[in-house]
Order: sequence, then C-alpha cells, then structure tokens
Amino acid sequence: MRTTLDIELDVLSAAKEIARQKQVGVGKVVSELLRQALTGNTSPAAKIQPSLSITGFDPFPSRGVIVTNDLINRLRDAEGI
Repeated sequence: MRTTLDIELDVLSAAKEIARQKQVGVGKVVSELLRQALTGNTSPAAKIQPSLSITGFDPFPSRGVIVTNDLINRLRDAEGI
C-alpha cells in the first residue's frame, strides 16, 4: 500500500541503513519496525541487531543531534581551527 508519511531525517537514515544491510526495501523495514513497536514484540529474535557498517566501524549511538556542516564549522570556529 502506498501512502505519504513525514519521517524525521535521522529515522529515515537509520531505516535506509538497515534496509541496505538486509538488502530489502525501506518500506519493508519501516513496516517491520512499526509492527514491532505496535505489538510490543521486543523479543531478542525480533530486534534488528546493529552490525558493522560497510567501513567496518560500529556507528556511534544517536545523541539526538544531526551533525551538519554548519555545526562542524561553528565548532571549528569555537576551537580556533
């Protein structure tokens, strides 16, 4: 079924990464995650286990902030770099 949703960028990025790792569509991943959340099915088998990225490094946990070039430039200016 096709519909339109307003999904925050960090959530969409995470869903796309899971879809890439599982080699499935983003819609399927989002449906699976929503189904788990709505049914309360949080058993270990149902959870999507984090895995190493393509580069071989574990992704950093989310801090609730999106890192933008503007943020990086402000931090550089503050540090005098």
